[in-house]
Amino acid sequence: MSTVEGPPTIGYGPMRRKEDPRFVRGQGRYVDDLKLPGMLHGAVLRSPLAHARIVSIDTTAAAAHPKVKAVVTGKDLEGLGLAWMPTMSADTQAVLATDKVRFQGQEVAFVVAEDRYSARDALELIDVEYEELPAVVDARTALDDGVPVIRDDQEGRTDNNIFDWEAGDAAEADRVFDAADVVVERDMIYPRCHPAPLETCGAVAQMDPVMGQLTLWTTTQAPHAHRTVYALVAGLPEHKIRIIAGDIGGASATRCRSTPATSARSSARSSPASRSSGSRTARRT
Repeated sequence: MSTVEGPPTIGYGPMRRKEDPRFVRGQGRYVDDLKLPGMLHGAVLRSPLAHARIVSIDTTAAAAHPKVKAVVTGKDLEGLGLAWMPTMSADTQAVLATDKVRFQGQEVAFVVAEDRYSARDALELIDVEYEELPAVVDARTALDDGVPVIRDDQEGRTDNNIFDWEAGDAAEADRVFDAADVVVERDMIYPRCHPAPLETCGAVAQMDPVMGQLTLWTTTQAPHAHRTVYALVAGLPEHKIRIIAGDIGGASATRCRSTPATSARSSARSSPASRSSGSRTARRT
C-alpha cells in the first residue's frame, strides 16, 4: 500500500484558525455591539484648520441641548491637569486642544449626550473662533529658517525637529565610511500613510463609583500600554483600571496607540463630577 505524503510541516505544523466559525455566523462581539444600562454617547469636535490659535470656544448652546449631559473643552481638562497625554514615542500630545490646534482634525471639544445623534447635533452648536496660522505641509522644508514652530508648547523649542535617533557605534561607522571607495548620500522622504481597518476606533467606559474602578472596552491591540496611558491622564492607579480588548475589525499595529478622543472619554468618566453622577457609561465611536 502506497502512502501519500503531504506538504512538509514547519514547527508544529499547520494551525487551524479557531475564531472563523463565529465570525462567519455573525457572532463576533465588537465595541459597537456593547449595550449597557444608562449608556451615554460621546462625539468629538475636530478642527477644520491645520494650524490655528484658539481665540475662544463658546459651548453655551451645546450645553443647553436637552439631551446633552456635558461639554468638555481643553480648558476644562487643563484645570484638572488632564489636558495632555504621553505618546508611545516618549512625547506628549493634547487630549483636547488648549492654546492652538496643530493639525487638521485635531480634537477640540467632547460632547456627552443621551444618544449618538444628539451628541453629533450638539457639535454643530459649539462656536469656535480660530486665528489661522501658517501651516507646515512639506517635511523637506519643515526645518528651514522662518518656518512656523508647531510645538511651541514645549519649553525651549525653536524648530520642528521631531526626534533624533541613533544606534550602533558612531566611531566605527565613521571609520567605515571614511575608508569606503564610494559614499552615496540620499534623503528618504516617507510619505504620509495610515492603515484604515474596516472597524473605526471606538470605546465604552464605565466608572464604578463604589469601587472607584474604571472599566474600558476598546479597540486596542495593546491593553497594558493603554492602561498605563489612561492612568497617567485620568489620575487613577493602574490597578483601578480594567481594559477589555474584544474582537477588532482589522489592525496591523494601528490599534496599539491610544487616541486623544479615547483619553478624553476616560477623563470624562473619571473626573470628580462623573464619579458623583453614578455608574453610567459613556461610548465614543
